[in-house]
Amino acid sequence: MKHDHPSAAVVLRGICKSYGTRTILDGIDLVIPRGEVLVLVGASGSGKSTILRIVSGIETPDQGEVWLGGKLVTAEPPNRRPVHTVFQNYALFPHLDVAGNVAFPLAIAGKPAREREPLVREALTWVRMEQHARRRIEALSGGEKQRVALARALVNRPQCVLLDEPLSALDPHLRAGTLDLLDRLQQELGLTYLFITHDREEALRIGHKIGVLNQGRLEQLGTPTEVYHQPRTAYVASFLGKINWLAGELARGSGPYVTVAGCRVPLVSRGDSVRESALADGPVKIGIRPEELQIVAPAGSAGRIAAAPDAVSLSARVVSRQFFGDSTTLRVRLAGGTELTVDQRPASLAGVGDTVELVWSAAAMHLFPADGQPATDAAAPAQEAVQ
Repeated sequence: MKHDHPSAAVVLRGICKSYGTRTILDGIDLVIPRGEVLVLVGASGSGKSTILRIVSGIETPDQGEVWLGGKLVTAEPPNRRPVHTVFQNYALFPHLDVAGNVAFPLAIAGKPAREREPLVREALTWVRMEQHARRRIEALSGGEKQRVALARALVNRPQCVLLDEPLSALDPHLRAGTLDLLDRLQQELGLTYLFITHDREEALRIGHKIGVLNQGRLEQLGTPTEVYHQPRTAYVASFLGKINWLAGELARGSGPYVTVAGCRVPLVSRGDSVRESALADGPVKIGIRPEELQIVAPAGSAGRIAAAPDAVSLSARVVSRQFFGDSTTLRVRLAGGTELTVDQRPASLAGVGDTVELVWSAAAMHLFPADGQPATDAAAPAQEAVQ
C-alpha cells in the first residue's frame, strides 16, 4: 500500500471522524513535505485539534489513512509514532527537573542513560535553556516552561512536531519571542511543524501553508499570501483578518462591473477569476480589507486627488479614532449609514467628526455570493493537498 508522496513527513488521505451523529472531519486530504510548516486555523469545533490528535495517535479516524515518513501508521499507538506534541499547558512533570523532563522521551524510547545526557544538553542549547538543566519546573516562568516543552519535543528529532496552540498561555511579549524561536529552530534544524492556532498573526507569520477549516472541511489551503489576498469564500476572508462587508450588484453586459454604494465600478479580478466568473449577475457580497481603504483628503479640499476610473470615491464622516503610533484605525460612516473600518499607515490626522474623502480601488474588492444566495461549484469549499 503506497501513496503519491513517499518523501513527505505527513500524509492524510480521506480522514473522516464523527462523534455520534456529529461529523467532525469530512474527508480531509493533506500532505506536509519535510521541512515545511502547515498551520491549521478555524473556529472552535472546526476539526483542527481532532486532526492533531489523529496524527499523534490519540484518536483513530473512522475512515482514512495516516502516513508518517512514508509509513502507514493509522493503527499504530502514540508511542510508536515519530511525532511529538507541544501543548498550550506545557504538560511538564513537576517531580522532574528541566533535564529530566527533556530526557523523558529518550527514556521511553529505551535510550541508555549515558546516551541521553548529550542529547538533552543539545536540545536545551537549541532553546537557550542549557544553564537551567537542574532547575525545578515550578521555579520557571511561563516562557521558560514553554522552552522546556519545546526541547522535550525536539530531543528525539521527530518526523513532525505537533504544536497545539503553544503560545496561547503566554503574554504578548513572550509570545513574540517564542514565535521567533520556533521560526529559528524550524529553519536551522529543518523541522516539520503541524501548528494549530486561533491567532491570525501567528498563522500568517510562521506558516508556509495555511489551511482554513470550517465544519470539518478544508475551506481553503494555500500560502499565507494566497489565503489572505485571494480568499475563496467569505468565511476565509473573515477568519484570516479584519474585513468590511458591503452589499453590491454585479452586472456583466458589455463589460463586467459592480455597483456599490451608488458607484458603478469595472470588475477587476483579485486573482481568483474562476470563482468570480462563476458568480451570477445580481446581488453580491463585497469584502474590503481595512488597509485597502484610503483617506486621501478632507472632502471638498482643494488638494483632493481625483479617483482613478476603476476606483470608488465617497464622502464619509469619521465616527471614532484609535491611534497606534505608526498607524491609525478609523471608523467612518457613509451617507447611507454603513460604517467601515479604515487602517491608515502612516497615522491619519483625521479626527472624530471630520468629513473625509474615502477611496478604494476595484482591485481591492473581494466578491462572493450574497447571503442566502447559493454558492456555485467554483466557489465551494475545496479539498486540496499541500504540494
